[in-house]
Amino acid sequence: MFYIKTPTGQISLHVLEKCTLARLEYLQLLYDGKTHEFNGNFEYLLENSIYDQIGHFTLRLLASVSQDLHNHWIVRETLFFQTRLDYISPRHLYRLFRSILRQLRLKEGKKLIDETLINISSFCLQTIVFKHLVSKTHTEECKLFKTKVRFELVPNLIKERELDLYAGYAIVYCSKWKKVLVSLFCTYITKEIICMKTKAQNIVSQDSRLDYLYHKINSMIFRANHARGHLTTETIDTEVNNFPLCMRHLHTVLRSTHRLSHYARLYYSLFLKDGGMQLEDAINYWKEEYSKPHACSSICSHNWQSNEQKFIYSIRHLYGLEGSRRNYKSPTCESMCTSIPSSMYEGGCPFKNFDINILKNLLRVSLSDNEITKILKMISPQYPQIACAEFFRLVNQNKKNNIVIYSPLQYYLTMINQM
Repeated sequence: MFYIKTPTGQISLHVLEKCTLARLEYLQLLYDGKTHEFNGNFEYLLENSIYDQIGHFTLRLLASVSQDLHNHWIVRETLFFQTRLDYISPRHLYRLFRSILRQLRLKEGKKLIDETLINISSFCLQTIVFKHLVSKTHTEECKLFKTKVRFELVPNLIKERELDLYAGYAIVYCSKWKKVLVSLFCTYITKEIICMKTKAQNIVSQDSRLDYLYHKINSMIFRANHARGHLTTETIDTEVNNFPLCMRHLHTVLRSTHRLSHYARLYYSLFLKDGGMQLEDAINYWKEEYSKPHACSSICSHNWQSNEQKFIYSIRHLYGLEGSRRNYKSPTCESMCTSIPSSMYEGGCPFKNFDINILKNLLRVSLSDNEITKILKMISPQYPQIACAEFFRLVNQNKKNNIVIYSPLQYYLTMINQM
């Protein structure tokens, strides 16, 4: 239940996958309060069974590869532990503390979290304390028995002011034992993941089976329910009419010069990814442009023929398939407004960073002179999103007067959902 010692032995790949995916499904349903909808095999979730351990440790290994996956999983895994504690019997609780003690005492190179768990378990296993904890008369405000832990090991409880602080220690009263154990569980798993991070990345990347499972899980969590656009290499020249002015400008520059500077290419690539462009289409799209001779006015002089592997790796990296496997997000309006890497950077927010004459030329593609004058009067250096929202209302036939723009992706997805 506390998952200290990793299981040993052999297991077939399809069973490992079933254990892991069933656990992932149940954790999400538990998080959503819909466990009654679980139709999987409960055998994979039986506490302390080999399947239960395999599911947990496989997800822990994969979570070590990606910070986004870790953030998603640890919240749900901790909730699962808390739910088990809520229904645990006195006999199984006693076994849990004994198990923690036995396994951690055998562990070499104990860390602060290990020693703390040993101390907490020893405290709770004292006969008089344990009987008090499981008695029906034990209240939620009881302060009859107390111990202490280092404050940095229970950060969420300190933040919520659940525990008193004294000389760098959090005072743990007997009524708080469950909350403290849950918090220490989260801390323990997180620190174990940090220790195995580098090794885990090598293991997953070099094992095609684990790499396949990682990408499948990553896709299930972060892409299955993600709002998507209609971007493909065939539709992008039509869909560009639904882009915000900043991304429409980058598209135009790319089509005319066949190159973008580094940050412009980064932001535009992330926008296309989150706008629905699949990896294969992204590679073909950038290949098409960077295979053409660059214009004399373009900043970047790289070409696809000489740098193909570098370009492909870079694109796969943005899709979370290389390097740290991080799930990169498309830029917000704030980052677009503030990120001006150099005077040659062709990106940024048109309503904040562009010369007025360049802005007028961009607006003339979609608006009349009277509409352009109206927008120019609304431009505010502190709040460029106001002018962007007005641009949205003018180009969108179905008026939406209360629109607030906070990212290029949100603009695009709102636009296509309106039409």
